[in-house]
Amino acid sequence: MMITSVRLARGVRLRRETFGAIAYVSERDHFYALDHAHVDALRKGGTPEMAAAGICESDLPQRAFYGRSQFGSFPEGLPAVSLPLVVNCFATADCPLRCTYCHADDLMTGYRDRDDPSWPDEVIRVARATPAMVGVVTGGEPLSRPDNAERLIRALTRDKAVVLDTSGMGDLGRLTPVLRECGVHVRISLDSSDRDVNDRLRPINRRYLPLGASSHRSAWEALHLARAESLSCSAQTVVTAQNGSYAQLLALRDDLVAAGVRTWTLHVVVAAGKAAHRPRGLLTGDDAVQTLVRVVDDTAAAALPIDIRVTSTHRAPNSTLLISARGELAVQRGDGTGKDVLPVSRFAARSGVMRHFRRRIDQAGHASRYLNGTLDLSVRV
Repeated sequence: MMITSVRLARGVRLRRETFGAIAYVSERDHFYALDHAHVDALRKGGTPEMAAAGICESDLPQRAFYGRSQFGSFPEGLPAVSLPLVVNCFATADCPLRCTYCHADDLMTGYRDRDDPSWPDEVIRVARATPAMVGVVTGGEPLSRPDNAERLIRALTRDKAVVLDTSGMGDLGRLTPVLRECGVHVRISLDSSDRDVNDRLRPINRRYLPLGASSHRSAWEALHLARAESLSCSAQTVVTAQNGSYAQLLALRDDLVAAGVRTWTLHVVVAAGKAAHRPRGLLTGDDAVQTLVRVVDDTAAAALPIDIRVTSTHRAPNSTLLISARGELAVQRGDGTGKDVLPVSRFAARSGVMRHFRRRIDQAGHASRYLNGTLDLSVRV
């Protein structure tokens, strides 16, 4: 149940849970778990901390929380959620990049170059049946099919906060009016401050792009455009053995801070999709998470104005809910061997989605993915 009888900041969604509530702050692309005491405080106008996190209306300035995603007491650890937090909706299976670790490559194989005009309607139908707080418009590359992306954005925004997940390869400017109108958060993929490293991890697809095109350049152009257009935006990075050293991550962080980016999401590469075959020199070692914690600690010590979120799909591969470009529900298998593709009947569609969510999604992993369970920084402020 969505809670509406409080003074939430613009673009914030609040959903009741048995432990209190979940808040999603669109501007920061960040979820927070609130215990009952903090929900009660929010009904009375909120606290300075919640205002600083962007949850409630206030004249106080926002600040970074360096991974913190919990307000209140959660003695048993991260709380479980009753409904999905996020559903990822494919606008297309086409992509102008050939990312070496592409998590969704196996879900797009066979769909590329086959886009059917009816497919976006199926994606929208299944997304509407999915009671998630956030709908991510992704792919493939949504900018490859801006018409599909706009249709999904307008449909999803009726009952969800919306995120556009993009490499920046394409005409982001064409979508700027609908992004602004619908309050969409733009999340842009960038893997390294070093162009060569970035473009080696995210090489272009010569079927779509000419020689000289660069995923590094396109990502920075998209970030600068989003900032210039005053769109809420953030960067996301897939951490691999090639870009995941402490020095490399600090260099990218510093570039993002200098560019005015205020949210950075880090995904440890998952042995799924293209990476399921464990290509040499791609997967990280056991010390990857410790390196990320060091990056967060350094960022907090320097009081830099950037939030950092670390997802946990590397620990729970079956924690993400996907809708294919054809409108099928899809879930990565827990052993990383592939994805289960699950048609959703037109009859009792929501019940079907929730049945799959409860049976196939790692519930603790789903909450951890979006509530910074990898960092477990609940005591750091």
